[in-house]
Amino acid sequence: MKKIDTSISLMERAMYRINVIGKLDKNWSDYCGGMTIENKCDANYRARTILTGQLADQSALIGVLTSLYNIGCPIISVELIEAD
Repeated sequence: MKKIDTSISLMERAMYRINVIGKLDKNWSDYCGGMTIENKCDANYRARTILTGQLADQSALIGVLTSLYNIGCPIISVELIEAD
């Protein structure tokens, strides 16, 4: 089992990468916490969207994930890239 880094706080600013199925228009950036939106295709030519950006804390991350859920974007993965 992978060891969890206990130095990361729920209240800490951090950089995240979120992968979702489908194509999300770049105009949704503000709705998604100001994250950068990049559209790609996977190996089977299915549309994927990668959102990358720094969020204030994990509460902000949950807000973005809830927003994606509310607009019907199936979430593939959420990755912590770097914590401040």
